[in-house]
Amino acid sequence: MASSTSGSDKVPVENNMTVEDIQRQGISRPANMSSMLTLLQIADSGFPTGGFSHSMGYEAALKKGHITNMVRFKEFVLSAMENVGSSSIPFVKAAYLNNCAMSEIEALDKLCEACLNNHVAKRASIQQGKSLISTSSEAFPDGRIKQLKVLINEDRVKGHHALMFGCLCAYVNITLNDCLEVYMYNALRTIMASAVRLGNLGPLEAQHIQYEMQQCIGRIIERNFDSPVEDTAITFPIVDILQNTHDTLFSRLFVS
Repeated sequence: MASSTSGSDKVPVENNMTVEDIQRQGISRPANMSSMLTLLQIADSGFPTGGFSHSMGYEAALKKGHITNMVRFKEFVLSAMENVGSSSIPFVKAAYLNNCAMSEIEALDKLCEACLNNHVAKRASIQQGKSLISTSSEAFPDGRIKQLKVLINEDRVKGHHALMFGCLCAYVNITLNDCLEVYMYNALRTIMASAVRLGNLGPLEAQHIQYEMQQCIGRIIERNFDSPVEDTAITFPIVDILQNTHDTLFSRLFVS
């Protein structure tokens, strides 16, 4: 019977061992493995939160003639990322830090609702937030996630995505820094995936540009890390205005 070892101080692991066998022998895994794997699971495009239905205003910007070349495309992407940093990162952080205080989450949700004047962005935020919690309540055993789902079902919170994401990351033991980075990464990936689906970028070209643009994530988080939720703002209004026109498009592939 084959076995494997990772060092002289490790217990041999038989190929046909069950989970119960492993637990009985006391074979452990690295302490940070669970949170890393969970982080990858949440960040995976296969995690069904409805993100594939949104373009963060890219489709409207393209069809309204705002994006005409690669320079303008990169400017749009960076502007959209800056808006996410200034308008959403404070809410993600606040939800992460107050994740167990449901009354505080309710208050933050109301404030987030008031801050989102763009009806397209507001609709997308609620849809993705609800989908995130609905999926996570089935995927993860933490009862606090189900409590959030109850609050949404009872209409006590709208379930805005930034808040739901911050709470979820805290519940599954993802660090605050990783939480904020993945939130920004997901926003960038949404735009890049939209450009590919609309046929404006090839998959390889999109990956190259995504790698280039994601170098800005750390600086955006740093600039907005200490901002209170009361100071959230849209730093590049043209992106917000263009997204707000999404419902007026004659034909459209995305919800936002």
